Amino acid sequence: MLKVIKINNYALIDSIEMSFKSGMTSITGETGAGKSILLGGLSLVLGSRVDNSKIINKNTKCFVEAIFDIGEYNLKSFFVINNLDYEKETILRREVIPSGKSRAFINDTPVNLDILSKLGNNLIDIHSQHNNLNLLDNNFIYLILDSLSSNEKLVLDYKNEFNDLKEIEKKIEEIEMNKIKLDEQSDYNKFLFKEFEGIKLEDVDIDNLKEQVKEIDNIEETLEISTNIINEINNDEVGVNDKLSLYIRDLNKISENSSKLEKFKNKFVEIKNDLTDLIIDYESYINNLESKDTDSNILKENLDLIYSLQNKHRVNSIEELVEIKNDLSKKIDDHQNFDRMILKLNLKRDKVLKSLNKIADKIHRKREKAIPVFIDKMNNNFKDLGMENSKIRINISKSKVLLNNGNSLIDFLFKGNKGTSYNELKNIASGGEVSRIMLSIKSILSKYKKLSAIIFDEIDTGVSGIVSSKVANLMYNMSKNMQVLTITHLPQVASKGDNHFKVFKHEDQNRTITDIKLLNKSDRVNEIAEMLSGKKLNKSAKELANQLLN
Repeated sequence: MLKVIKINNYALIDSIEMSFKSGMTSITGETGAGKSILLGGLSLVLGSRVDNSKIINKNTKCFVEAIFDIGEYNLKSFFVINNLDYEKETILRREVIPSGKSRAFINDTPVNLDILSKLGNNLIDIHSQHNNLNLLDNNFIYLILDSLSSNEKLVLDYKNEFNDLKEIEKKIEEIEMNKIKLDEQSDYNKFLFKEFEGIKLEDVDIDNLKEQVKEIDNIEETLEISTNIINEINNDEVGVNDKLSLYIRDLNKISENSSKLEKFKNKFVEIKNDLTDLIIDYESYINNLESKDTDSNILKENLDLIYSLQNKHRVNSIEELVEIKNDLSKKIDDHQNFDRMILKLNLKRDKVLKSLNKIADKIHRKREKAIPVFIDKMNNNFKDLGMENSKIRINISKSKVLLNNGNSLIDFLFKGNKGTSYNELKNIASGGEVSRIMLSIKSILSKYKKLSAIIFDEIDTGVSGIVSSKVANLMYNMSKNMQVLTITHLPQVASKGDNHFKVFKHEDQNRTITDIKLLNKSDRVNEIAEMLSGKKLNKSAKELANQLLN
């Protein structure tokens, strides 16, 4: 339940603090006194967006703080999931600093508005005339039936799986679209890839390949000159090798005459050995070059192919060509895998569909069972609310396709008088009737959907006479199961409150300020008497006020 609310610097409120008890609390005041401001402050701490126009004093921080007793409402898991400290007495706080930025806290831990709002929805149901429009939305009827039939867990499971289904179908659609695109490109991609098959780019050293081609292009000249050099060196008569052997032999004869001559001889020996090794390597190179001559066309074709591919794909390196080749290969593979991927996803979709249909059928059966229970309770409430001739009908059937909340199709129909036909509410129900219907629904829901508190914001507008008392009794009966706060202009409703606050305005230093006070028994008599007869209190009004309070 809501225990305390504190509001500072919000609209016409300078600073107020209200303490609440269980049961029913009435909040009254003249039109324009600021009852809606009070509700706006509470909405702020429950996660609504900040309206900066409501912050009159821009130099002072605005804050709203609400203290709740949540010990009986099974909310520990919410705190664990959101990494919050759980306290039986939980404090929600909202601050708006002069710059216009706002901050939210739960038990002094900063939170975003989404978390604050989710917790708030589990603590308080704020019901205003605006909310009566919910009744015209079939989704609200689903909520009612699911609450009465304890379907909430099943519906949550269904919605999670339904979201999974939509994700799978989205993937299938994306793959099929990509497949269509690739079908158009597939032949061209294969053609492009085939051009790469003539050479293994990963093993190509472009600089080495260029060198080899240049080498082969000049092979005749190279072979001719190289052969002459080798022949001249190896010639038996005038070859350099033989001459070096003669020089070494002659130096051998005189090398003993001087250490320097010995060094010269050794150098000639070294030169001869190096020359011998050089000729061996040279001959090997020439022999290898001759064999390459047969591969010259292949090497040239490879280089031409690389140049052609680089030019075609507008790149300058082997690495870029390899990347393009791999991309083409992937596209070809993806195209070949699309059917397999679609088949796999279709099997997954069929499995989810089977599960969804099973859950949806179970939800539907429970909704069907809840309908007569709900209609019976509503008809009983109609009698209590002066709508004895009003009836509701709920038609339910199965949809051929799965919906986001199951497979049920529901029509909520109403007739206000005997002899009239059932029709949609928006076509036949008056504003007062819609208010009473919604009040009746809320009273039923309060027994099935456990909330900390419910606030009625002038829901009794358009109700008068004996019906006012019946509306008051219904609210009071609700307060036996949950905390009820009602903002009202009806003395019959106000008198039912276990506690009673009055909202009023007063002038302070050329400012209009909204304030609030808790009324004692004497104050309540006067307030209800004023609600009955206006500012001019008379004896009969006070007597009637006393009757209503006793």
